Amino acid sequence: MEITLIGQSTLMIKTSGVSIMTDPWWGSFEFLRGVPLTVDPEKIDPIDLMLVSHNHVDHWCSRAVELAADREIPVIGSVKAARRARRGGVKNVTSLKPGDSCKFRGLVVHATPATHPFARDAVGFVVEGEECFYFSGDTRYDGEIVKFLEGFDLDCVFLQSAASTYPLVGKDGMELEDAARLVKEVGPKVTVPIHFQVKGKTVDTETLSKWKVTSRLVVPEHGKTVEIFF
Repeated sequence: MEITLIGQSTLMIKTSGVSIMTDPWWGSFEFLRGVPLTVDPEKIDPIDLMLVSHNHVDHWCSRAVELAADREIPVIGSVKAARRARRGGVKNVTSLKPGDSCKFRGLVVHATPATHPFARDAVGFVVEGEECFYFSGDTRYDGEIVKFLEGFDLDCVFLQSAASTYPLVGKDGMELEDAARLVKEVGPKVTVPIHFQVKGKTVDTETLSKWKVTSRLVVPEHGKTVEIFF
């Protein structure tokens, strides 16, 4: 498996010969970004599939919708993310709710539960192919997620690692302690932190490198491709 962190939760994941872009964000609300982009996402080719966990600006931007429409890139996403893709002219769109699954070029994509106070339709994804990985999107720790993931032999998990806290609402996702708990309970071979450098939700790379999880830890650098062996 090859992974490249573009920024925030935008990754390129190459598995089973398929190049997947997750939660695409660039070109809008850039003031929120903690680290400037070092890769132009619009120059990445191929992008065989986009996975979109929810319809927030830092996970599904208008430029990404346009790129998917122009290049006819298939999109698999949450209900609202899929609706936005269709309205933006994307032809091949699959909408998934937690527990739903679909097939794409030899892969099986499962939508997992997610708990996001500001995106009730949010999902995560388990992708099964030559390798099996979980992409959390934005979610709090939730026992229902653990229960769902226990049904898979996970090679790799990509986990939200920083969150904001709001009055009355609390945290809007996982922080390092929450993510470490999930890792301990689902037992992946490799853990990759994501969503850790946006304003208000920042963890420095030194802290990440010392993060204690019960799996092998890979801390991605922006714009650099890493090959992971299991």
